[in-house]
Amino acid sequence: MTIYFSSNKIPELIPYNLHQRQAILALAQAKLTAPEKLLLNIIKLILLIPPFLFIANLQGMAIVGSIIIVMLAYFTFLRPIMLHVTLKHLNSAINQYKKSEH
Repeated sequence: MTIYFSSNKIPELIPYNLHQRQAILALAQAKLTAPEKLLLNIIKLILLIPPFLFIANLQGMAIVGSIIIVMLAYFTFLRPIMLHVTLKHLNSAINQYKKSEH
């Protein structure tokens, strides 16, 4: 199992530019089933609740640094998970994108 941190590393999306990859990934995300969306949302909550409870107890400039760290961690962990879940819908999303392009 390959872990992708960026959409430009996915072999099927290499021929496309950034905007096209974003459109294709949006189509693939729209094809996610309800349990897949629920799983992604639960993972988001698990990643966000503990750091924000910690941040709620901070004061001053420590809050800004903590928020930046949480945002970096959020995108570092959630992006690969989201890309992994949408991979199975990627081929149909690419086909749909090609049809809408013409």
